[in-house]
Amino acid sequence: MALTPVLDRLAREAVRFTRMFSSSGVCAPSRAALITGMYANAIGANNMRTSSADRVGLPNYEAVPPPAVRPFAEYLRAAGYYTTNNAKTDYQFQPPLTAWDENGRDAHWKNRPGGMPFFSVFNLETTHESQVWDRANDPVVVPPERVLLPPYYPDTPAIRRDVARVYSNVAVMDRQVGELLAELEEAGLADDTIVVFYSDNGGPLPRGKREMLDSGLHVPFLMRFPGGAHAGAVVADLVAFVDIPATILSLAGVPVPKHMHGRPFWGDQKAPARDFVFAARDRMDERVDHVRAVRDRRFKYVRNYRTDLPRYQDINYRRQMAAMQDILRLRDQGRLDPVQSLWFQATKPEEELYDTEADPHEVRDLGADPTYRPQLERLRAALDGWLHEIGDRPGRPEAELLEEIWPGRVQPATAAPSIAWQDGRVTLECPTEGSAIAYQVDGLALRPGRWLLYTEPFAARSGAVVTAAANRIGWVPSPGVRFVVP
Repeated sequence: MALTPVLDRLAREAVRFTRMFSSSGVCAPSRAALITGMYANAIGANNMRTSSADRVGLPNYEAVPPPAVRPFAEYLRAAGYYTTNNAKTDYQFQPPLTAWDENGRDAHWKNRPGGMPFFSVFNLETTHESQVWDRANDPVVVPPERVLLPPYYPDTPAIRRDVARVYSNVAVMDRQVGELLAELEEAGLADDTIVVFYSDNGGPLPRGKREMLDSGLHVPFLMRFPGGAHAGAVVADLVAFVDIPATILSLAGVPVPKHMHGRPFWGDQKAPARDFVFAARDRMDERVDHVRAVRDRRFKYVRNYRTDLPRYQDINYRRQMAAMQDILRLRDQGRLDPVQSLWFQATKPEEELYDTEADPHEVRDLGADPTYRPQLERLRAALDGWLHEIGDRPGRPEAELLEEIWPGRVQPATAAPSIAWQDGRVTLECPTEGSAIAYQVDGLALRPGRWLLYTEPFAARSGAVVTAAANRIGWVPSPGVRFVVP
């Protein structure tokens, strides 16, 4: 197992959530949910990636959620928080100017104006799938011969090395977390700051990432509160990625928008615990499939809309991994055992059911077992209700979706904002429904390149130059408009 002294300490100081689940099993759709509080398959963001649609003969595009949907960081900014993201976004749309005070490699809460409350995201990509092969020749801290392999992996040196590589990458990431926590300590802010730790999908190894199984959806989640409050508590409630934005807003005392699918699981707006969590898979890179899943505290139900396809998706990106190459070689040689071969069956059933307590690796499909008919029917009904509630249409061609959000495959454009001055105050307006406005005033943005979020008319001195631009998610941002205050 990985050596993680920093995370072990953080877990002792934090609340540990043992049933946190991604909604997509892969980064970009998951990140669409994490920034909006909406299911990616409900807002046209579930195909991995919209910016790589050319892999299936479509133009690259951006998802276009309904007009009410905003990056949740905007609500924090409107409430007076300084927001930063370092550095990955990958939201299935370009991050609008209004989302973050700072967005990029140098973004940091240290850059905020003195005393301003902050919300900062730090993306540590050391444990990303690509780092299994990019760091293949780096030293490992876990001997390959000591790693434990799940039953769906054959036991080969290459697979052991890649599993050990992942554990070693986790150890490096652990040190990086320690550096971030040390910065809070050195600034005297550790006792005033809520710290949250999680990953954006399941493990990076084959049959993990991209899958609707727990190996692709189940993620760690820690939340440390100031002053040691709730330290060591363990929460076994079902929680989902769409719940994280709503929870952060609840913790910050910001009203949770009614359009969000997520439910706050902490704070003054805490909602009742979930009975189910849901997940969806559509195109992954160059491979198209349509799968939906629902899980309660014990059972997982998977519905396959393309039963003619195997569970395995032959994705070029993943083929760079030595472990994947070894598994495919043994498959082609007919040397995989029955459990290891499940992933490669030529077709798959319409419905699958797994008992995640008795079968944590989800290798025994109970879907056809009449003993478990009540569990299957209960979860089937829950999935049908969810699909109806969020307006999901599984199996919908991506080309049809693109035509709906970008008519004629042309990206809609946000209208330019208008700027008015009356009674010593500047008012900004944009006629595009769902747009937000960013602006700068000479000397007011505090940091070069920083755009302020417009929330209400503001005072500006005579002669000041106001620059404003509007954006709606997934649309072309408006051109900038300049105005000299009389």
